[in-house]
Amino acid sequence: MNAPLTGIARDVVADFLFSEKPPLELHTVSGAHTDGEPLTLSSAQYAAVSNRLLFFPFAAVPEFFFEAARIDVRFFYKGRGVRFFGELKRVKNGFALIVPQTILKSDDVPPVYLKDISASIYIPGFTSAQARCRLADGFEPFNNRQWLCFSKKEALRSQGFFETVSSLRSVELPPLCRAVVDRTKRILYLPGKKIPLRNFFPFPVSVTADDIAEDEKSRIEAEVSALPYDVYIPLAPGDRHSVHTVLAFKSYKPTISPVDIEEKLLLLPVCRFLAMPHKDGGAIWHRLQPLSILSLNHSSLILGGSGFSHGTGSSFVGAGFPGAAESRGMPFPLSEGGEYRIRIRIFIGPVCRVLDATFFVSKLYKNGEGALCAFCSFSRIQEEDRRFLYEKYYGVLYK
Repeated sequence: MNAPLTGIARDVVADFLFSEKPPLELHTVSGAHTDGEPLTLSSAQYAAVSNRLLFFPFAAVPEFFFEAARIDVRFFYKGRGVRFFGELKRVKNGFALIVPQTILKSDDVPPVYLKDISASIYIPGFTSAQARCRLADGFEPFNNRQWLCFSKKEALRSQGFFETVSSLRSVELPPLCRAVVDRTKRILYLPGKKIPLRNFFPFPVSVTADDIAEDEKSRIEAEVSALPYDVYIPLAPGDRHSVHTVLAFKSYKPTISPVDIEEKLLLLPVCRFLAMPHKDGGAIWHRLQPLSILSLNHSSLILGGSGFSHGTGSSFVGAGFPGAAESRGMPFPLSEGGEYRIRIRIFIGPVCRVLDATFFVSKLYKNGEGALCAFCSFSRIQEEDRRFLYEKYYGVLYK
């Protein structure tokens, strides 16, 4: 995960960019040509106009780069890769690019990818059985931008769950605000009905004033002041795809805190899982199906399962014996409010990390067709494991 440069480190790198003019590599992030080759520019092919503005003559930049909604600019500072994201603006003799406040460290190449996650949950009162857990198909448990995991079809299927699970509803944004979230793929958080000057979340997730061109600010501020809600979440199937749906969250509190918003964002995988079509429980009567790991961070774990009968938790203990139930499906093995021990195995590259923890089920969510999700909160976990999960999820150092 790319970590942002802060304080003096950011200023030093920015000064280097404008004074030394290193070679640049430009990638299109969104638009019609996101799969094209990157464009490499020498120091002679662009100019530093001020301490925030770069200029690219028409001869240096192909036309399709202007058509891109967003570009990724990369360069090296003392051998270390850094990058920032921005938008090219057509001016008299070329294109202008405002360097944002956020400059990021680039991931090392090649990155070490998550290969697999599995877990075993120990069920009280039934010592011979463990609930097995595995990585869910199509879900990324360490993805902190779950709103960029929804296809348009999935968003339509999930509409009912957005409201009942997360208090979110589909809305329309005015054109300039819609263009901002489509370009940035970030949530629009508007404390005091204004675009904030900084990001209030543990990771760069919300639109700030740096994401908006100077000539658009007054018009966007006028649109923002008339909006009825304070938080808008864009849905897309990925960072390089167009936003197809915008959700809004209105809190009944006078001020919506970033903590409240994060809680709603964490529930997006629940909405997506409950709305998905699921296979039946298999050919074996009363077989306990593995649970799916949907999301995992330093404080919570979200598990999903399908093909279960209407019982949960305590009704699971005797369910595998004759006469326990006539339903083909097993009861869901976890009870709301119940506490359980878990062993999690995380395979990253050639390394397997084993975490032992205890969690309680904060809430169960059901779809009425045998699919359930358990939102679980860790009650006991080693501090080094908490640090590890925090940094894997947020991509920033643990605080």
